[in-house]
Amino acid sequence: MKHRILLLGLGFWGSRWLELILNTERSELAGVAGSAEELKQACSRYDLDPAITFTDFREAIAKTDAEIAVVVLPGVLHLEADRLALEKGMNIITEKPLAMNQEQADELMRLKAAYPKQQFMTSQNYRWRPHNQAIRNAIQSGMIGKVESILLEFRQQEDLQGYRAGLEMPLLQDVSIHHFDLIRFFTGADCIDVSCQVWRPSWSLFQGKPNTDGILHMEQDITVVYNGSWAARGRETSWDGNFVITGNKGCIVLENDNRVYFYEHQKEDSVVIGTKKQERVEIQQPDMKYTEMEYGFHMFMDTLEKGDRPETALEDNYKSFRMVMAAQESAETGRTVSC
Repeated sequence: MKHRILLLGLGFWGSRWLELILNTERSELAGVAGSAEELKQACSRYDLDPAITFTDFREAIAKTDAEIAVVVLPGVLHLEADRLALEKGMNIITEKPLAMNQEQADELMRLKAAYPKQQFMTSQNYRWRPHNQAIRNAIQSGMIGKVESILLEFRQQEDLQGYRAGLEMPLLQDVSIHHFDLIRFFTGADCIDVSCQVWRPSWSLFQGKPNTDGILHMEQDITVVYNGSWAARGRETSWDGNFVITGNKGCIVLENDNRVYFYEHQKEDSVVIGTKKQERVEIQQPDMKYTEMEYGFHMFMDTLEKGDRPETALEDNYKSFRMVMAAQESAETGRTVSC
């Protein structure tokens, strides 16, 4: 079965989606929207039929017969594109941001409720990496017992490409959605409330505040300490961040190289002075036929064929997005904000 795809957006991630759609046997490119220059380059490189290219995404939706719309437009256009695609009868895969603010996210939820038979998924590709699947599997197996504490550290140098340079809270507004979604993915718990502050180190290339410190209270009595910097100097983490997830039986650690380790709790019968060497066991990561956005693409097509709902459906991803909005509100007001 071939799924007909309309691709909306041909920027950095849109170009990656175009290659994925063209290289996937289960899919067929029905149309693509982008700038005139982007379309010219795409037609030349991939021998696309100019008849299925559009410089206006609205015209693309109106004139294209597609089962799935992949929305990779600038965030300010997402809500309009989502509305038009749903009205046309399409299922939707969207890249972040889900919406520009809480009001838009709420409007999107109301809009989607009017089209219950159509599927809507946010591409949360960090979930579909082998090391993160390994963490989830280990927690679910009971390896560390009842999870009650998560420490998450993120450190990367600035990236001022595109819209990022003008963001007031670059980390919270662009990257933290991945971290917050991973917290929900690992624990199966939703957020209760967030207390957060943001600040700018003197050396930062961002004019906004790229450093974020927060405490998140989750269901199941889980407390998360979030320490992030998008103006790091010296040591860096991966984009996933370094996790220490602790339960009563020990902890799981995700390190910079995306290796995952289990430290078993061993009770000390006497006071220990100094630091002793701790034994750790590396957790095997699963072999995955597909990873990241490719995994999500195939999962979404599977759900359409089986009549299921995708893992990161709008209704689920809204909860991760709400965490980001609550963190921003907390940073602005100095108050703890409910999710």
